[in-house]
Amino acid sequence: MLLKIFGYITTAVTVLSLYRFVFVLIGLFSRSKIFPPTNIKKKYGIIISARNESAVIGRLLESINEQDYDLSYITVFVVADNCNDNTADICRNHGAVVYERHDSHHARKGYALEYLFNKIDSDYGINKFDCFIFFDADNLLCKNFISEINKAMSAGTDICVGYRNTKNFSQNIISASYGIHFMRSSFFLHRPRSLLRMSTHIAGTGWAVKSSLLRGGWHCTYLTEDTQFTMESVIKGKKIEFCEAAEFYDEQPHEIRVAIRQRIRWIKGRLACFISAAPKLFSGIFRPGKSHLSCYDMFMYLFPAGLFSFFCVTLPTAAETFRSIIAGNTVEKTFLNIAESAVTALAVYWLFSVITGALVLIREHCHIRCPLLKQIFFLIFWPWYDFIELPLGIISLFIHVKWKPIKHDYSVSLQDIEKHNI
Repeated sequence: MLLKIFGYITTAVTVLSLYRFVFVLIGLFSRSKIFPPTNIKKKYGIIISARNESAVIGRLLESINEQDYDLSYITVFVVADNCNDNTADICRNHGAVVYERHDSHHARKGYALEYLFNKIDSDYGINKFDCFIFFDADNLLCKNFISEINKAMSAGTDICVGYRNTKNFSQNIISASYGIHFMRSSFFLHRPRSLLRMSTHIAGTGWAVKSSLLRGGWHCTYLTEDTQFTMESVIKGKKIEFCEAAEFYDEQPHEIRVAIRQRIRWIKGRLACFISAAPKLFSGIFRPGKSHLSCYDMFMYLFPAGLFSFFCVTLPTAAETFRSIIAGNTVEKTFLNIAESAVTALAVYWLFSVITGALVLIREHCHIRCPLLKQIFFLIFWPWYDFIELPLGIISLFIHVKWKPIKHDYSVSLQDIEKHNI
């Protein structure tokens, strides 16, 4: 009976997720949405939260100052959050407005953004700006980033995310795997959703929002504040667009311990967001209007598939093992059969993941700054990125997770990336 119940649940979830195959076809064969040119010049507030980012933040500010957009319409705001280096001085020297924050009890990006927007509202007024664009200190912007974002925001977009590339793609297997993952998101999620006129999701950095949506300040303080803001916006019926022409580079972790720590935080934060948002997303599916499909998609996107897989596979397997032993099979034979099945399943999944990664590299080849032989090498091993989702999901249920900054030290210029396959 237990096996049947879990079988029915697994079948239902699989059927409800089949629409993603349509996403894959659209992402593979369709061109990205292009926003029309505009003569509108919107005023932008650039938002950067930084903690001890002296090694890289200067490069970001240089790339902002080199934008082909009129810089008189841009004001850069930095919250130097619990810094003990010269991050604040570097930012001031590049013309940024800097607010220094010291609060070790609320040392999290969401709280830093809350503090920063309170300061902006007090000193300038939220309404002084048409839109705000969010970056991390390790980002680099292509010269037309703000111009392309401006096209999207001038077309009436509520929220817009840019194309997230990886500046240290070729550093090692870990950074390359992150790079493939984010390109997979553009391929499988952002691009199809945009073309189907559905909302996509915010992924931490490189996104813009109308200032009118932040008049009450910033209040998303979960471990994954970007996911929290995504769900709150979709629930309210706001549309999140994808602008592929607005490309920027992001530094990815290159050490396994840092990657594991970050992934656990993501999983824990997403689970908290799912628990909080799931009822409203589910009710939004049946709400009249244009956002019901986005609510359905975001519900499935946020659904904790890793943990669900654990319960749907592990528990029935344990029951089958017990039944096999009761039936007279030896313990050795029973566990050997389980091991053979597990190895076969892992091998099939690994192959499927490699094929998926290959499609991503082929489709997104124009965005990749890495020699071909290195790409092939990274492709073979990149499935580890998805493999650790399940064990880390289980671990996240039993530990307290704190937000910790990731040290960034890959200091290169946009010119270095564009001229060389580094």
